[in-house]
Amino acid sequence: MNLDHIVEQWKGRPTYAVIDLDAYARNVRIMREHIRDEARYCVVVKANGYGLGAIPLARTAIQNGADLLAVATVDEGAQLRRAGISTDILLMGPAGPAEKDLAVGMDMTVVMNDIPFAHGLAKTVREDGRSKPLKVHLKVDTGMRRFGVMPQDAVAAARKIMSFPELRLEGLMTHFASADVPDLSSAIEQVRVFDQVVADLEAAGIDIPIKHVCNSAGTVQFPEWHKDMVRSGLATYGIRPAPHIPLPGEAGEMKQVVTIHSMVARVIPLEAGDSVSYGGTWTATEQGRGALIPLGYADGYLRGLSNRGYMAIEGERADVIGRVCMDQTILKMPVTLASQTRQKVVVIGNGTDDTPGAPDLEELAELAGTIPHELMTTIAPRVPKLYVRDGQVVGLADLDGYRDL
Repeated sequence: MNLDHIVEQWKGRPTYAVIDLDAYARNVRIMREHIRDEARYCVVVKANGYGLGAIPLARTAIQNGADLLAVATVDEGAQLRRAGISTDILLMGPAGPAEKDLAVGMDMTVVMNDIPFAHGLAKTVREDGRSKPLKVHLKVDTGMRRFGVMPQDAVAAARKIMSFPELRLEGLMTHFASADVPDLSSAIEQVRVFDQVVADLEAAGIDIPIKHVCNSAGTVQFPEWHKDMVRSGLATYGIRPAPHIPLPGEAGEMKQVVTIHSMVARVIPLEAGDSVSYGGTWTATEQGRGALIPLGYADGYLRGLSNRGYMAIEGERADVIGRVCMDQTILKMPVTLASQTRQKVVVIGNGTDDTPGAPDLEELAELAGTIPHELMTTIAPRVPKLYVRDGQVVGLADLDGYRDL
């Protein structure tokens, strides 16, 4: 993708994100090829597509091999339905009692561990007048101690759900707590517990057709754990589940789909002794220049990157100096560059020659003491997102929402 062409064509706010739909499509296809043929491929687009835009990414995922989509909240599923997406949507997070009508009306597949909720859900299905049962998945807590029924209660829970003619128990699932660390003993134990639950269910005469345990880390590393379905989010965005876990395909074939761009708004003369930004946490030791960039923590550039992060100005590394402000950040202008405004800045690169000198999400997350997931999901709505396919901007998301172009 020719980022220079996109940068030159954009006429809006100078701070914006570019979402490479071609890279995302390729990532989805590579993951599909990696997954066991018999397994279904659930692409996770929760949290507004990990902050990058659920609607265009969901459409692209479906076009490139996804069998269904996963979200965390009822509203997220409803957003996709209102955008005309009819593919199965797995609602993975707990739904509130007042959300049952919307989940049923929008035909979502509901994950549950709460029998009283099942009672209410069945009642809602009856009142909705559906001609077929609502699909549900039972989640088992195999060790994460978050959402899910305890293993010893799984058989009773399954029997209860199956007693409602309005519900169809389609799936059984769990979620890994530690599949992305070198010590896999926790994940191995979770699979053992899950398999025992499956055996207990079968001994009770209960056959649940779709069993799934794998997130991106499990999917990439363990084809033998793919079972009937996998759920992949992070990897589809071109991010490794952990630095020691390579993505499928040839080296560099899967690519980070998002980059963030800005420009130099002011060149600031600095003398020795000058302090920069709130609190004066950075002081110049010699004559130099600062570069004011119009983005800050309200855009998702974390305040924890103060005096730690860096960006690229015209391909040259430029360190963050002073505290990141709500709307602005100051960089140390490289000595090789002229003192002029409107120079191109890459805030977050993608690790390729398209964005030289800039950190990718993995490196920036390490500098901030967090994970790439958080950096992606903190990109603010006021940062325009340009969706690019075949070198052309085909969609835009900003404070007015998403629209095709």
